[in-house]
Amino acid sequence: MDTNLKLPTDILEPMILAYSRMNPSFFLKINKYLDTNGTRKSYFNDEKNQRMFNIISKFYMKYKNFPKRTVLKAIIDKIEKDSEIKFLMLSIADKIYETSSNEIDQEWLEEEVKNFIMETQVYEAIIESQPDIEGRNFGAVVERIQNAVRVNFDKDLGLSILDIDESIRRIKRLDEEACIDSGYQHINNLLDGGFHPKEIYCVAAIPGGGKTLFLGNLALNMFLSGKKVLVYTFETSTERTLMRYFSNMAGMGKKDILSSEDTLRNRLKNVYNMTDVGDLIIKEYNANEVCSNDLMANINDLKMYQDFVPDIVIVDYILIMRANDKKLSSEDTYNYYKKVTEELRNIGKSLYIPIVTACQINREGMADKGGSKAQVTSKNISESRGIYDTVDVFWTIIQTSSDKTNEKFSLYFDKSRNDKTGVKISFDIDYEHMKIEEKGIL
Repeated sequence: MDTNLKLPTDILEPMILAYSRMNPSFFLKINKYLDTNGTRKSYFNDEKNQRMFNIISKFYMKYKNFPKRTVLKAIIDKIEKDSEIKFLMLSIADKIYETSSNEIDQEWLEEEVKNFIMETQVYEAIIESQPDIEGRNFGAVVERIQNAVRVNFDKDLGLSILDIDESIRRIKRLDEEACIDSGYQHINNLLDGGFHPKEIYCVAAIPGGGKTLFLGNLALNMFLSGKKVLVYTFETSTERTLMRYFSNMAGMGKKDILSSEDTLRNRLKNVYNMTDVGDLIIKEYNANEVCSNDLMANINDLKMYQDFVPDIVIVDYILIMRANDKKLSSEDTYNYYKKVTEELRNIGKSLYIPIVTACQINREGMADKGGSKAQVTSKNISESRGIYDTVDVFWTIIQTSSDKTNEKFSLYFDKSRNDKTGVKISFDIDYEHMKIEEKGIL
């Protein structure tokens, strides 16, 4: 009994072999999926075609080109001992070189082969996932399936540096199309205009040091500027997060919000009417239970049921996320959290959006009398150097006990893709309304 899928029709098989000779790019794209050298597997219905494909593949990998007809026939003559099989294989070789491009509908063939490969990859991923399904390691199953459907037949071969006009157009697009305003002038200046797609940003602070406060103000700024913001919270409840957001926008304390609902409604309506607001969705998960696959599933549901596609995702916070694969050990903190960060960044790459998150400063960054030390850097990251090495921008929130008394903190640029590091921005804090105000460069 066959343990793998076969090409849907015999008619495809000689076309695949002939078109591989005509189009090396096509051959290289399918080679890693259809080459079965070293196994008894055959994706071709006619195993002679599979054998021919494997011979060509081995030759190409060694010499970086397709064999000439005489060379291919010489290889067949050398390795095939059965005279009948040899005769049929030599006939296949002739057919490969006698078929013209006019006999092949290239787009149709590429689509058929791509669909078959994707089907095969999914089928084999499901078979390989049986132990994980039995062990309820569903994150690993989802990741395996996602990898299976990422069959790339991209016709974009890249951009030549000699194409100056197209290069300039793309550079302009980088700044014009996708940059998201943080709502803070100095942060924007140090980020080349704001948050950029496919990049991940992380802020670190001591426990209670302002991570959620900072992320919340970023979220509201972008929401009020017309963006669709998706906030994931693993530690602070949805209700408490909403309370902070309403307090910020309405300028009301918790007691006033609870005792003056009509005032809250009117003030929020006034805020929403003053600008072209976007949308902001808060989704709460339990700490240490959610992985990037869970977040991506939620994003897909939001798109399907609410037609909501985020412009930016804020994750509060990454140190209480887990990796997609439950089998990975969190004892190796560097590689574990590096993997978690890479998986989170992949969401940004898939959706072409920025990701903003947070992590925690360890005890070495804490002052004896409360607050943080006067200078906190990546050296003081708790359990998570892998996060720092992976993110594009890394900030630390510095708030000494004196700063806390005076309702201030500073944001230190510890790492940045554009080398604008070592800069501190000062902020004033309105704790009653959970609002921060940028003051200037220190």
